[in-house]
Amino acid sequence: MMLFDRLKKDRRVLIVFALVLICTVSPLVAATNAGSVTLIGSDIPEVKVEAAYNVTIPMLEGDSMLTQNNNLKIKSLIGVSPVAATVTVDAVLTPIAVMELSLGGSIGTGWDFAPMGLEGLILNGTSDSLGGAYMKGKAGAALQFDTGAIWDGEWSSVQMRAYQELNFQAYTEASSTDVWEYELAGDMVNGYNYKGEYVVGYAMPLPVNFVALMLEHYVDNIFSTSTPDARFVLGLIANVDLPADLSLTIIPQIDIQDEVSYKRVVGMLKYSF
Repeated sequence: MMLFDRLKKDRRVLIVFALVLICTVSPLVAATNAGSVTLIGSDIPEVKVEAAYNVTIPMLEGDSMLTQNNNLKIKSLIGVSPVAATVTVDAVLTPIAVMELSLGGSIGTGWDFAPMGLEGLILNGTSDSLGGAYMKGKAGAALQFDTGAIWDGEWSSVQMRAYQELNFQAYTEASSTDVWEYELAGDMVNGYNYKGEYVVGYAMPLPVNFVALMLEHYVDNIFSTSTPDARFVLGLIANVDLPADLSLTIIPQIDIQDEVSYKRVVGMLKYSF
């Protein structure tokens, strides 16, 4: 009798274990993956290579238009420039088609590049080549909409996206009052920062398959006692579809603060696989 009871108990444990295993493995079996290598340059001048690999796992799917493609994306990226190297991992959940929730983090370090007189890590105005690590953690939420999901036709896709992010950036060798710079991105202090990104674009069945207007809003050290300065960057995006899984994106940008000034033109050549 005791043996029979034990077998019944063990069977229940095995059934529970099998159900948990199925729930865990099934989404992974249905997962898809994609990769890309991107060469980024600008007229500053600057150059960077980014290698990305993304895994998309179906999750919280339903039968409606808002839930049929719900998923979790795990995005990994390695970026290398002449003055720095950064590793980034993001998790992006799409609970409904018009929303994304994301968590992510980055770590990297920088060094001097003597041929161009560039310094990838600066602490209090002095080079700190390979002296410590740059770290960033972020949480974000986006609302997005594509009119092509409602109206059929190759010319019906107007895309809109609004993204809000809170991030924490720090340099391991800096105190709370030290000023540092990583990868030529401007002076920073350890602390929390805000980023907003707003995009309105139009997708077309042409070689230039997407054009958009993008406004970026930055507020550094938002919890400081002094009033943080807000920065705005306005960009025009044009994407060109090229043969052999290549695409080229051109983004001229201007700074909008006390006055409007030219910032840079960014070019990104991307190979997808």
